[in-house]
Amino acid sequence: MSRKSSTRHDRLLGAGTALALLVALGAAASPAAAEPTATAAGPAPAAGSPAGRAAQVEPTVVTSFDTSAAGGGARPLLGDVTGDGRLDVVMMQPHYTADDRYEGALVAALTAYDLDGRLLWQAGTVDPRGRNNGSDIPAQVHDVDGDGDNEVVAIMHPGGDTTAEGRFMIFDGRTGQLVRDFALPDRLAHDAIIFANLSGGNTAREIVLKDRYDTAWALDSQGKLLWTHRGNTGHYPWPYDFTGDGRQEIMVGYDMLSPDGELLWQHQGDGHADTMWMADITGNDELELMLGGDAAVAHDGRTGAEIWRNADIVETQNIMTGDYLPELPGLESLGLDRIDRTAQGYDGLFLLDVQGRHVWRETRETRGCWGSIPEPIHNWTGDYSDLIMVWNRGCGEPTTIMNGAGDVISTLDSGARLWHADFCGDDKEEVIEYVQGRSVTIKSNGPCDLAAKVTGHPLPQAKRLHNYTRYTAGDSPVTLSAGRPTGTSGALPGQPGGHAVDGDPGTAWRAASTGTGQSWQVDLGRWYTLTGIELTFPGTDLRDACTRTVAGRHTGPLTVPAGVTCLAPGATVTGPVTVLPGASLAATDATVTGPVSTLGARSVQLRGTRITGALSVVGTTGRLVVTGNQVTGPVSLVGNRTGETPVVLSANTVRGTLACAGNLPAPVRDGGPNTVAGRAAGQCADVPAGDPHGTEFRYGYLVETSTDGQNWVPVLDRTDNTLTSSTQRGLFTGLGRYVRVTVTDLPEVPYARAGLAEVAVLGNR
Repeated sequence: MSRKSSTRHDRLLGAGTALALLVALGAAASPAAAEPTATAAGPAPAAGSPAGRAAQVEPTVVTSFDTSAAGGGARPLLGDVTGDGRLDVVMMQPHYTADDRYEGALVAALTAYDLDGRLLWQAGTVDPRGRNNGSDIPAQVHDVDGDGDNEVVAIMHPGGDTTAEGRFMIFDGRTGQLVRDFALPDRLAHDAIIFANLSGGNTAREIVLKDRYDTAWALDSQGKLLWTHRGNTGHYPWPYDFTGDGRQEIMVGYDMLSPDGELLWQHQGDGHADTMWMADITGNDELELMLGGDAAVAHDGRTGAEIWRNADIVETQNIMTGDYLPELPGLESLGLDRIDRTAQGYDGLFLLDVQGRHVWRETRETRGCWGSIPEPIHNWTGDYSDLIMVWNRGCGEPTTIMNGAGDVISTLDSGARLWHADFCGDDKEEVIEYVQGRSVTIKSNGPCDLAAKVTGHPLPQAKRLHNYTRYTAGDSPVTLSAGRPTGTSGALPGQPGGHAVDGDPGTAWRAASTGTGQSWQVDLGRWYTLTGIELTFPGTDLRDACTRTVAGRHTGPLTVPAGVTCLAPGATVTGPVTVLPGASLAATDATVTGPVSTLGARSVQLRGTRITGALSVVGTTGRLVVTGNQVTGPVSLVGNRTGETPVVLSANTVRGTLACAGNLPAPVRDGGPNTVAGRAAGQCADVPAGDPHGTEFRYGYLVETSTDGQNWVPVLDRTDNTLTSSTQRGLFTGLGRYVRVTVTDLPEVPYARAGLAEVAVLGNR
């Protein structure tokens, strides 16, 4: 979506935080050329918010339980370890270490809880001196052996003996029993664990380990060394399939490596990679990589070519890409600038546009606090927006969730650390607040039924959960279904399943049969970790229900006694057209030389048609659409009662009078106004703009995934759907090659049938 203005302008954004808008899209092309505005003592009202604050969401406590048994310094891993379909919490406690700047601690204990707070199992021994540390804790939840059930992995000292070298240990997720373990490739190979698909198998089965800053090792799932890379590793490498061959490349610090560990390209910069994020920021199917360290830099992920660089940042501690401001083109990159690390230092959030220019940056007035941790959270408010969650601010500043303009939406516990996931099964993300050594609390936006996620099917582990890091690394979901092969339960001629993935919302798959139970599916070509789906439904077109079609010239009167009569484009009727009760008429780009009258019709759809004579539509019971027609006589719409389906009257040219009365609902227009030569009266004296669809898109449907095309797992159940927008999104975590959409209910619109204009299956590469 393009911005309305390309002029340079300044405004203050946010409530409770002074955020200065630095550039508009038409400003200087170089990020360094952007000049900051003066900050104000207090925030100005944000655009679109009369009070300068977004609508406030008061978080609701869903569950809270004691985690003191996990020990001090423990952080949560999230994953379904019980196999019931709902996330569980595994607290990982590090051993005490006095200084972890150059070597992090190994795991002392793992303690698993379900969301009811029941302690499921504990592995290892809690270190009584355990405390929070400044590095990753080497543990993850992942399906290591590919059997569909999650294991928990950790690098631990055998028997808790801290003098012994650590080993890579794999625990059964349900019981916490040690399944197997193996030696590390190096004593220091325990700074972080990353799972990657280096072999081209169905899932990420290979293991990448690293030391603090110098070396990374790739292993197979049995611990066999595949390759070693020495370089500037940064904090947390991230795997991503840039080439689309099913094998993930991996960015290790400033070095892009092939799945075989070969150097593909290298970022030239000082320091090390504090943060990285992969995304299609422009929406043109090119894949970019954002790096943070001494600057914020965007590269072409495949070639390494630098796209933009914003050096007007002291230290890019975090960078994460999302659609934080939908009114701007492409995706924005949220980051944190570690501006001053001294005792009176400070940090500040910033937002860059798709070209790397500052949209805004935060100016903090407090000093001595520079440990802020931002994190994107998706669909907290139920509108599928990307929001900003920021905690550990210090200096008495609150922990908050903000929108892309910096307006505070929710305030959270400033004494807790945060993470996020969908615990409630409503496809909104919830917040998990944890106080190390004490408790876990889950908060939602609105009601939450934790039992809704208990499906009996093991929940696949999301990529960002099996590669959890305290640092910022990740990727934004991309569309996986474009142009892929499809299958259907049946299709109307000329409206095949492939129309739903052709990128053109003007084409659509429409089911051959009416009624429910019609299905559409897509073959993604290989297994993916799936994150959601976006469905665009086509409008109901009466022409798909034609029982009689008039083409060419019809001489004399035309009576429609029953069924649906369609006047094809270019058809001419020389005589009056009469529609009897219960029958329907659809005319598109046709000509009628004579009057058109309908009485008690089920549906009337007139588009782009020339009528030489009067038009009288009385008592329609189902649907009435009159748009873009030319009528030389008077037009009257009387007593049409179409329920939840709007009466649409738009962009017609009437050379006589226009009179409307007793229509329920009253007519609305979705295009230009009607041009009337005579008098417009009653409900049509001034037809207002309005929603022309009503409940036209309220389909019930079920989304399922499959790894083999035969066995299906439901991931999104909207059989009791209440959404009415033409484009509907849903978030889920799935694993598979195939995705199927089955229409379980049709909207209450005459002649509605199953169909899909566009389908975007979203997932991680």
